[in-house]
Amino acid sequence: MCRNRSIALLVLTCIAFGKDVAAAEWALKGSLEQGLQYNDNIAFSSIQKDSVVGYLLKPSLEATRKTGVLDLGFEGQGDIRRYDNSHWDCDNYKLSSNNGYHTNRSVFNLDGGYSASCSYAQQIEDTGLLTPNNQSKSYYVAPSWTWQWTPRDQLVLNTSYSKTSYSNPVGGVASIDGLNFRGNETYKVSLGGSHEWNQRLSLNEKLLFSDIQYTGSNTSAQNLFGFQLGANYEINHLWSASVSGGPLWVDSQQDSNGATDGQNSSSSLGSVADISLKYKDELTQFSAGFTNSVGPSAIGQTLQTSSIFANYSYRLTQHLLLDLRSNYRRSESFNNISASQFNRNYYTVIPGVAWELAKDWQLKGSYAYSSQDFQQDNNDFQNLTDGSMDSNAVMFSLGYSWDGVRISR
Repeated sequence: MCRNRSIALLVLTCIAFGKDVAAAEWALKGSLEQGLQYNDNIAFSSIQKDSVVGYLLKPSLEATRKTGVLDLGFEGQGDIRRYDNSHWDCDNYKLSSNNGYHTNRSVFNLDGGYSASCSYAQQIEDTGLLTPNNQSKSYYVAPSWTWQWTPRDQLVLNTSYSKTSYSNPVGGVASIDGLNFRGNETYKVSLGGSHEWNQRLSLNEKLLFSDIQYTGSNTSAQNLFGFQLGANYEINHLWSASVSGGPLWVDSQQDSNGATDGQNSSSSLGSVADISLKYKDELTQFSAGFTNSVGPSAIGQTLQTSSIFANYSYRLTQHLLLDLRSNYRRSESFNNISASQFNRNYYTVIPGVAWELAKDWQLKGSYAYSSQDFQQDNNDFQNLTDGSMDSNAVMFSLGYSWDGVRISR
């Protein structure tokens, strides 16, 4: 009986896909980057500055399958770092999948991924507090649906679920007073649409909802509600601009005693915004903009983060590329019901040069200067964030990109 059902299902699948199965295209490609790095303050601390020299290895592999109606994609990435001080050794791994199913008027996508890392990148992004021996694991799943309502109108539904957890082994974060990274579970739903006003201008709108549940002791939760309006405009064949923004309401609850009868609650009004300007010609690429977002962090607080960025690249010769990236970020605790306030200014400037040695080989050199300043209302993080701090990092890397193989049938 089961065999007959399997045969019937196979027949129905072949009928459904028809010619698209015969026109399937398979592709496999990858890359490998090796590098040397020097950092004069890898801990990003004003008290104990550890300078290290390290070796970096970054492999990646991507596989895709495409037909007229179905797109399947899988990617694996690694970031392995070994330093002369093994205290700061770091392993990062990421697996992700991107899949889409197309009909005449609809597109269904299902994305997902899993990562395990030493969490340095997330610590910098969330808090700027770097501590070794702290492992994080996270995974997400994000289904979405896009419907072509009319030739110029689209309706878009996005949903996602993500979970992040941290482990604090003996001798790691748990041994540092006042700092304990906390995981979270986050649900997001957005319903939006877009309208193509003309060939240059398109308008969009979106309704937003998020639910954030922090794990560990003194648990807290936030519900985020808001809407967003925006527009994309092609100024000419070189310049383009986009703008979007809207209000965001946050309802927060915190259990300060680990019991349901000890909850505090509050409501706050924030905003989300995204403004960008882009330029591109044969030799030059430039982008600049401003973003404002509200989301969870590794310290168990919902943060509102404002960021100003500018990126510039110029092709000096056919094989030599100059690159400059800069970013300023301001993070603030979104509400004051938490036991500690967390406000900081962070900025980084990264100039670099890339030399294309051959078709698939590239040699890169870069320098990164980073600085941040914490503004605390209490002493929770004072032992790690007293005053301003900065770091200087230099890296040289050699990368190989494999075009891979393509098979069509």
